[in-house]
Amino acid sequence: MSQTSKIAGPLFIICILASVVGFGWFQFVYMPEVNKEVIVPEEWLNPPEKTTVDILLGSVDMDQEDNFLPNAISVTLGENNLVTWLNLDGVIHTVTAEVGKEFIKLAGNANYLDPEGGEFSFLFIEAGEYTYYCAPHPWMRGTVIVSEPEA
Repeated sequence: MSQTSKIAGPLFIICILASVVGFGWFQFVYMPEVNKEVIVPEEWLNPPEKTTVDILLGSVDMDQEDNFLPNAISVTLGENNLVTWLNLDGVIHTVTAEVGKEFIKLAGNANYLDPEGGEFSFLFIEAGEYTYYCAPHPWMRGTVIVSEPEA
């Protein structure tokens, strides 16, 4: 019997066990965590205030210092966590998310804001720091810092 055939059986069993363990982890650890339902307090879903970020006229110019105004905002869940971006410029822009599971789903590259009045709104329901940019004009960058209300 060759050396290769002596290790083939145990190696096959190790591969089968590794597959079963990997499948078990995926099925019973990873998927429940990814698919768990997030419970969001009702007051977070209907904040009394809205926060607005303007996309300024001339933002298409790389040399213009201000594009998203303000370009860094802080919001609090249940107070002003509904953010609306308003395009005041004469060209199409996007609000393209870099981080944030739900934010990325809705704020993608195809999220075009029409010139002179197009808008995009997003309701933040998780605390964290969210960065975004304009896909056609990547020098345009902004940040939303979301915090939980003080107890």
